[in-house]
Amino acid sequence: MLKTRVARHVKLDQNSRQCYQRSSGKGWPRDFKSPRAGVRACTDMKANVDIIIAGGGLGGLFAAICLVQQGMNVTVLERTKEYKPLGGPIQLASNGMGVAHAISDELAKNIRAASRPFWSTKSGIRDGITSEWMFTFDAITQIPCEDSLPFSICIDRSDLQSVLLEELNRVSTDREVVRMGTAVSRYFESDKGVEVFLENGETLSCDILIGADGIWSTVRSQMFDEVSSTVNDRFAIASYTGFKLYSGLPISNSSDYFDLGYSAFIGPDHYFVVCPDRFGRVQWYAFVKALPRTPTSTPSKKTLTNTFKDWAPEVRNLIAATDEGGIIQRDLLDRTPSIRKSWAKGNVVLLGDSCHATMPNIGQGTGLAFEDGYMLAQMLSKLNSRSEISEILQRFYRRRIVRTAVVQGLGRLNSEAIKLLTPLLPVRPVVDFILSPLLPAVFYLQFKYCYSFCPFRMDVHESRRYAEEMKSRHMVETLNALTRVNDSL
Repeated sequence: MLKTRVARHVKLDQNSRQCYQRSSGKGWPRDFKSPRAGVRACTDMKANVDIIIAGGGLGGLFAAICLVQQGMNVTVLERTKEYKPLGGPIQLASNGMGVAHAISDELAKNIRAASRPFWSTKSGIRDGITSEWMFTFDAITQIPCEDSLPFSICIDRSDLQSVLLEELNRVSTDREVVRMGTAVSRYFESDKGVEVFLENGETLSCDILIGADGIWSTVRSQMFDEVSSTVNDRFAIASYTGFKLYSGLPISNSSDYFDLGYSAFIGPDHYFVVCPDRFGRVQWYAFVKALPRTPTSTPSKKTLTNTFKDWAPEVRNLIAATDEGGIIQRDLLDRTPSIRKSWAKGNVVLLGDSCHATMPNIGQGTGLAFEDGYMLAQMLSKLNSRSEISEILQRFYRRRIVRTAVVQGLGRLNSEAIKLLTPLLPVRPVVDFILSPLLPAVFYLQFKYCYSFCPFRMDVHESRRYAEEMKSRHMVETLNALTRVNDSL
């Protein structure tokens, strides 16, 4: 079997090698320093550390950027042969944007240029039948103003992927870091490092292997001795949430398009989340209560039309505006926090959804993955010899497990709370009297914790200026896109 050494992606002479360290920030360990605060020469050892990242999704690409900035040699293995404009809008909350700012002003600027802001929009929970607002998430804007954080943004997954690839190409000037159409089959650890066996029969060697290949990670499967290739396997190792998830991304010229951040319509047994994207598109998710392993419903549009036939017009109109072929459905599973099993074993470590996949209702999946990449790179920047790698990866796990477990738990708690709340909807006065004063405080504490990991502070006036610029651009883009759609009819 062919054995090659991972190519060096940072080839600089000893005098010009540079890496970055982050400056001390509010609420951070004192030994952490910012890449934006200054630069220092890397040791030869760090510049010769080879890292393979399995998975070129959002978490893998961001980790690659952070590690390349530290002067390390990174190769990203991405299974797909080419990136396609698939996906829909995702939330990058203040903590995720703060990490992006801490890494690169250029990266943060490019993310903003492809986003819309949550600033000056309304988000919260609505009655699924009457459409009335029950609770609003004012904390989304309130907390960034209080703590001088960047505002949360909404960005299409494929747009964010493109921005990350552009940034990775910018910081890695030697050659391409990402290898497309390449995936890890298995790995083997030895005293010399990690041997990575690819599905095409090739073998690569590295000092560190990072598994960033998603909830059904191949690297995780080997590390935890799991099998996740079939539906039965996945139900055996993951937790079923009680919902089948349907999603769509239609064009919808709704009256509140520019004023809505996102809203969750809750009704009997089910809930329906709406999030405007860009260019007149609206992402919706239907969480339909179902027994485990309920057969896939075909056609799904008819099923949803019947399920939500008595719901609010906003819900029914979005389903009607979505083509049958544009509806995706799957069983919604998540993973319990890995308290008993470390994400790190030897010189192999997990990152992002491969170790802490969260429910989509908390909007923290990408933010947590960004935090992982950022912290891992900062901790590896202190590497003095290869013999320290295993212990540093274990410390990374210990640093991250509590926070990620709490956020995972909050996402699942939100889902369970909706299950408890829906039977009370027929007695709305009781809900309004008992829960209305309580839930805003609960939501505030939830957002406060999620946003607490933010190594970058931004003056509130500057945040508002950016948000205003983003909203103005977003409105022009959307109106132009809707005009083109109408002209084509």
